[in-house]
Amino acid sequence: MRRQILMASAALALVSASPAAAQEISPAGAESLQQRLTHYLPKDIVDAGLITVKAASSFYELRLNPSVLLDKAKEGSVKVEGLKPMTAYLRPQPEGTYRFESSDSLDIKGTLPGEGSFTYLVDTMKMDGIYDPEVLYFTSANWSAKRIGFSSTTPKESVTASFGEVSGQVTSEKKAPGIIDISSTGVMKAFSETITGDPSGRVDIGADTLDIDVSMDGARYKVLQDLVFFVLDNIKKDKLDPADATKLKDLLRASLPVFDNLTETIKASNVTVGTDKGTFGADAVTYNIDMNGIGHSTRVGFGFGVEHPKPPAGVLPAEFAEALPERANFKVAVANLDLAGAVHYLIDHADFTKPEPLTEEQNKEIGRIVLPNGAMTVDFEDISAASPIYDLQVSGKMTVYPDQQDRRSADITITMRDFDKTITYLQRNAGKVPQFGQASFGLLMMKGLARKGSGDAQIWDLTVGEDGKVLINGQPLPFQP
Repeated sequence: MRRQILMASAALALVSASPAAAQEISPAGAESLQQRLTHYLPKDIVDAGLITVKAASSFYELRLNPSVLLDKAKEGSVKVEGLKPMTAYLRPQPEGTYRFESSDSLDIKGTLPGEGSFTYLVDTMKMDGIYDPEVLYFTSANWSAKRIGFSSTTPKESVTASFGEVSGQVTSEKKAPGIIDISSTGVMKAFSETITGDPSGRVDIGADTLDIDVSMDGARYKVLQDLVFFVLDNIKKDKLDPADATKLKDLLRASLPVFDNLTETIKASNVTVGTDKGTFGADAVTYNIDMNGIGHSTRVGFGFGVEHPKPPAGVLPAEFAEALPERANFKVAVANLDLAGAVHYLIDHADFTKPEPLTEEQNKEIGRIVLPNGAMTVDFEDISAASPIYDLQVSGKMTVYPDQQDRRSADITITMRDFDKTITYLQRNAGKVPQFGQASFGLLMMKGLARKGSGDAQIWDLTVGEDGKVLINGQPLPFQP
């Protein structure tokens, strides 16, 4: 899979300031492509043939020879067997794009002096897509791989992992001048991994499928291209001349907000984790992140969810088994981050003609700008758990001040359904678990402070002021400072 990514990366490096016009296949065209692909590579690597392009009857043959990089590495650092060139085919299209096609396999064995060995195996891997040299990305592409394996052995630990099959697709669509929407989906089937060694002993991890969904709306691709190429052109410089320093600031300013929205969701189905304590499992485990760009009110969210967790038999006492949630979610977001303000401060104050563009105090000021008034706001978007005996949900927000640890406030709503079932369960098992009796008493006291919601819901609107005072549904607690 790493080799497939390298081939895709090589295709993405077909840099051009404007769309490539449809052209006849020719040696001159092949030389032009090769020069663009190798523009930022060291001359000795280019001369050794890391990337070559040749003209054929109806396509350009793109060849990537990774053994060149290995040969240039320090002698004896890594020994690899089975490394071979990879080939892809680029067919110019009438609208100025390229059709990209590749089909390959992988079977590599390697050793690290004194540190162990590794293997990579991909039985088949294919990619077929339309590459747009203006965007430097695919307008559409499909990729797949079968029988993927990896192993790594060191004196302290060994790891083996495999997928039965992997497939996915990517698309991009121009929404406005210099702006595109990008989406990518993929599925990985029959995943397994075994980790052996101290301190964990042996751990076996498995999942029937891994579903991945990533999208980015409103990506400012054109200015980001200019920014990347500017960095590559000046990467060896300790400092910039005044003209280039001004250009860098202009590029940084124009790139905001970089994108409008970014979301990523990964869902693993039928997950198992085998340990010396037994096998833990779940019907599904979900992870997600999302972000709304580099703005003056940036929000970064992340979440984790589990459906029907399954502990090993006998791990939980019988009186606790009924309380195991059938589903649980934890989704929060850090809101109101002034990332754009920090970037603008950098643009206004940095002196890129110096090796250290900012002073120590200016670096600290950027950190202060990110948190307006020193406050960090955490939104509780979905904290919930449900089982046959309870249904709990928490929402709201909390504000903390990292530089003032005693200063905080919160406005949170707690909703409980199946309240009577919860009390009955606690009282029924209080003889075996004395703490359940105390919990039952505490919940009954809380019920007296609750307000009624729809159905049988009990709701507590909890407010905590910066002075430490607590209100529940607008009423102060009877006993508090």
